[in-house]
Amino acid sequence: MAKKERLDKIKEIIVSFTISSQEELLKVLQSNGFGLTQATLSRDLKQLKVSKVPTANGYRYSLSSKVVDYGRSKSVSSTNLPAQGGILFIAFTGSLAVIKTHPGYASALAWSIDNYSDERILGTIAGDDTIFIAINEKNTRKEIMSLLIEIFPELQSEN
Repeated sequence: MAKKERLDKIKEIIVSFTISSQEELLKVLQSNGFGLTQATLSRDLKQLKVSKVPTANGYRYSLSSKVVDYGRSKSVSSTNLPAQGGILFIAFTGSLAVIKTHPGYASALAWSIDNYSDERILGTIAGDDTIFIAINEKNTRKEIMSLLIEIFPELQSEN
């Protein structure tokens, strides 16, 4: 099978299932008819910028927000942004922002937000597909959206 098909299948598996090791992923790929070695899989994971993110039960593979995943939603968010990089929509309430993501993306995206180290955001809490962002109360929603676009340029409005 072609490399693109293999990479697409890897993305599909990582987004759809909790995969915690290369060995586990290799078995799933092989059971789906992909004949590859561990070395090839390792190179594929590096190319796709796959990382391990912590979960309640250990670690799981996650795609970088920069990787275009398969089957992205065509819906637009409540802030009229296209669904990009795993983010489905962003909503605000009081001094909180809520980001809904594709399954498995929240931890990696929250990590990116926390490690951006900007005083406008006090911190994040992430589940599997939801991120709560504690916003510094002196900042507006518009300022927070600008910051999120800085962190995730793919959120930039198409207008």
